[in-house]
Amino acid sequence: MFRIFCFLLFSSQLAATEVENEINKVFQGFTTKAEAIAILSKLEKQMPYENALDNAQVMAFKCWFSNVSTPNGISEYKQFLETAKPVIQQANNLSLIQELAVCEANQEYTQGNYQTALEHLKPIINTTSVENTISPKQLSTIATAHIVLNRIQLTKGNYQEAFDSAKTAYQLFEKAGNDYEKALALKEIADIHIALYNYELAIEQLQRAKLALTKFNEQEHYKVTDQLAYTYEEKGDLIKAIELYKSIKKDVRRFESDNGYAYILIKLTELNIKLNSLSQADSYLTELNTLSVTDSWILTLYNLTKSEWYLANSQLQAALTSYEKIAGHNQSWPANLRERYLNLTSRLAAARGDTYLQIASQQQLIALIRDKQQAIANNTLISARLNFNYEQQNLEISRLEHESKLQQKLLAVAEDKSFWQGLTVIITCVCLLLFAVYTFKQVRQKKYFEVLALKDELTGIANRRAILNLKQSVMLQNKLNQQISSLISIDIDHFKAVNDQYGHDIGDELIISITNTIVQTVRCSDRVGRVGGEEFLIVLENQSLEHAKDIAERIRLSVAEKEHTSLFISATISLGVIEIAPNETSEQAAKRVDLHLYEAKRGGRNTVFS
Repeated sequence: MFRIFCFLLFSSQLAATEVENEINKVFQGFTTKAEAIAILSKLEKQMPYENALDNAQVMAFKCWFSNVSTPNGISEYKQFLETAKPVIQQANNLSLIQELAVCEANQEYTQGNYQTALEHLKPIINTTSVENTISPKQLSTIATAHIVLNRIQLTKGNYQEAFDSAKTAYQLFEKAGNDYEKALALKEIADIHIALYNYELAIEQLQRAKLALTKFNEQEHYKVTDQLAYTYEEKGDLIKAIELYKSIKKDVRRFESDNGYAYILIKLTELNIKLNSLSQADSYLTELNTLSVTDSWILTLYNLTKSEWYLANSQLQAALTSYEKIAGHNQSWPANLRERYLNLTSRLAAARGDTYLQIASQQQLIALIRDKQQAIANNTLISARLNFNYEQQNLEISRLEHESKLQQKLLAVAEDKSFWQGLTVIITCVCLLLFAVYTFKQVRQKKYFEVLALKDELTGIANRRAILNLKQSVMLQNKLNQQISSLISIDIDHFKAVNDQYGHDIGDELIISITNTIVQTVRCSDRVGRVGGEEFLIVLENQSLEHAKDIAERIRLSVAEKEHTSLFISATISLGVIEIAPNETSEQAAKRVDLHLYEAKRGGRNTVFS
């Protein structure tokens, strides 16, 4: 509140010509939501301005604060448009006309009117003057149009189109020099990877976004951390998810209402229940009971989580009481929440001895998982990890089908009072379940060792075999698609002296530290591998020699400027850089980049030779 007061105090007498500067504070990420609303309120109070352009800027800015989630909000938004459009047309400014159109598209998307949203976006995303545009503001507006288009395509399941739009937005924000929106574009790309079950790629993008957002407002930083926690949760790493949710708990309490804070507490409760940490889950539930929760969606999550907690504590009646508050409302929920709800329904039915309800919920669960499995199988952009997920889903369906058939047969047995028939079914199903569990563990172990075989044991990056295979694959793609790629060979200077002076443990620490520095410096699409003790290779796909030299120089500086290991020692690296020739073999390219590395070391080390 004090910070918002300062915003108003020091800017209450702004000249009309400074309107754009105030609005840019928001669009460039230097204000929280409350501060942005305070700026809008102040700018509105000073209207009308002498300059028609300033009036138009305020109206275009206000559009982004419209609430179209309720009937009253939609009505107010339509009244606003009737007022705003003449003001913006009067200013005769193309950039502001486009900005209002993009905002309208976003509001239509929010209401689920995708075709109407696309009509607003078409004139902007199809513009042919992007390369000649000199205004960073107009570039950012076109980039935002691609962000909205990405969200529409993602909602419709058009993953390739969504990715292309998000990538275009990122590139335009970069060209406009808008680092804040560029970081937010990484979150959009992460959403696509999450939808495609590519959790590792999503985590990679979100970690980049989180790092980039540290210099902007605190709210965006904890929002991306929340998204990162959710991704770890979906991946199955519940401990890491809890750690991340806990890290933003204080910030959420500081900035959000009781509804927003309740969401974090609910997630922490849910994950602790899954880990069987019931006392810790109880502490979060106790804190939840002190809040005033009014949002219907948060209340739904709250009652679902409470029911799960009561059931885990064998308080069946209390679990049913919370469950009844949400029963029958799950049809409009997202698939992952409906899956959770059906699991709870099945467990409650089993606890009550309601076999009919248990069978019905299990059959719905089987259908839901089948749909999810089909969606995974149809996605062509998914990583190799998909095969393992697909096998997991098959095993889960088999388990549920066997369990459902078992319950149906048990019910028939009870009605027919045939004890021996039921016993035979039970033994058969137990054997099938044991076989399914054994098969699942074998598949998981096989996949684990396949992944392990491609990773360097010390650093976690690609090992020699993996990075050389990737290099050959990239070179083949270059020939087929007539593309260019580059290689960077890296060697740690005087590494033997470090081992001799400090020991091999510190030498290993140095290798890990330099590896982390390299990985943080290159792009997510660049591949880093360790080919020997202190030697590394980077494959830069679709990168020319000039770009590769720039990247190599950034890596060299990053390593040289950093203190490494627990002893805070300094270190340098030498780098050889080449652009892969169209007709050379993998061995020839390797020999040439190693020769350049040798020249860098012979030239005095801590240098880049290309």
